[in-house]
Amino acid sequence: MLLKESLVNYFKQGEKSSKLFKIGTEHEKFLFYIKTKKPVDFSEKGITGIFNILKENQWNEIKENNNVIGLKKENLSITLEPGLQIELSGAPCETIHETCKEVNLYLKELKQACSKLGIGVIGIGFMPNAKFDEIHKLKKKRYTIMRNYMPKMGSLGLDMMHRTAATQVNFDFSSEDDFRKKTKVASCLVPIAISLFSNSPILEGKLNGFIGYRTHIWQHTDPDRSGLVPFFFDKENSYEQYCDYALNVPMYFVNRNNNVIDVSGKNFKDFINGKLEEVNHEEANLEDWANHLSTIFTEVRVKQYLEIRPADSCSWSGICSIPAFWTGILYDQHTLDECYEICKEWKFKEVNQAYLDAGKKGFEAELLGKSIHDYVKLFLDLSKKGLEHRKKLNSNNDDESIFLKDLYGFVENKKNLSNILIEEFNKKYKNNLDLIFDEKAF
Repeated sequence: MLLKESLVNYFKQGEKSSKLFKIGTEHEKFLFYIKTKKPVDFSEKGITGIFNILKENQWNEIKENNNVIGLKKENLSITLEPGLQIELSGAPCETIHETCKEVNLYLKELKQACSKLGIGVIGIGFMPNAKFDEIHKLKKKRYTIMRNYMPKMGSLGLDMMHRTAATQVNFDFSSEDDFRKKTKVASCLVPIAISLFSNSPILEGKLNGFIGYRTHIWQHTDPDRSGLVPFFFDKENSYEQYCDYALNVPMYFVNRNNNVIDVSGKNFKDFINGKLEEVNHEEANLEDWANHLSTIFTEVRVKQYLEIRPADSCSWSGICSIPAFWTGILYDQHTLDECYEICKEWKFKEVNQAYLDAGKKGFEAELLGKSIHDYVKLFLDLSKKGLEHRKKLNSNNDDESIFLKDLYGFVENKKNLSNILIEEFNKKYKNNLDLIFDEKAF
């Protein structure tokens, strides 16, 4: 039987020496037909056609039951979200320079493939012109299970699956104390990240009243597995607490013999004890534990590394600025300690209220009696200092802080990508969504 000690130790096994820390970036994009501006389908003129072109460049197929659901090459993988959003899971990189090189090479390759088929690529947090029924759904068993389960738990879970896109960054930790410090700091900075990285102000052709509509959607998806983790704000935060939390998150599925079995709503503790009839009372193993952890969607989540998830899909340059911001905070020890000292007494209740408000108000939301904008400048300066301390230089002797340039522009003008798009929607584009796709596409 799988012992709790093994479940807790799973996180400990993820610890790495700080010399071996890596940065992993995952970024999702929407694909659309340039003539109609509507979402792509899975046909030869859509996803299948893109994959066939990419396979000529040494990308190999990822299959589920003989259906191609993604591509892989070396340490990179291209996968599809439920609404055919296309995602690159990048290789673990040592520097933001490497991350940005990877991003540029991939996006150029993707854009070349798409252009042959009359397909455009856009980075935005919510598909602005498509109704839910216009989105083509990926036939993947895991997603079918989620589609059936989501409406039972929240009002916007299906929109989360099919009409949102994000940029996520993965970071290592060296010890339980490092884990504790990083989860606290990252969780405290979630409202600040939302105000910097929101890019989803349009719903079905109209302004939706939010700076970060994608954040609002996540807040109405599934309270069992989304939002902020309350005990990340406690001094006693530990691997064991996260283990206990994850054990109480209802399950989605189990993989057995290349089959995905629906166990939605079941308890992982019962799985450990061989009580699930759906899998003939087989007991859970560590691979099942890893799969279960991947079904938790909190803004900061834990596998054998930390995944930071508040950022919307964004502009081409933003895919470099988002990991740069977090790297400066989390991967320079002096800066991490300084950030921790600033927010070590911050409580879940206050930060969670700012999290709830940030999607609606962006920079104008408040945290502990001050505007989010005030905190953004503070932590952006700290990130810059952290990146400068790292002294990771490119061939021009630039350190990684060069990737924060756009963010400083946001702070100076008190406008992020959503604020800018709201202004342009009314004044520049005259409510014409086609012009947005023409201009914002990569």
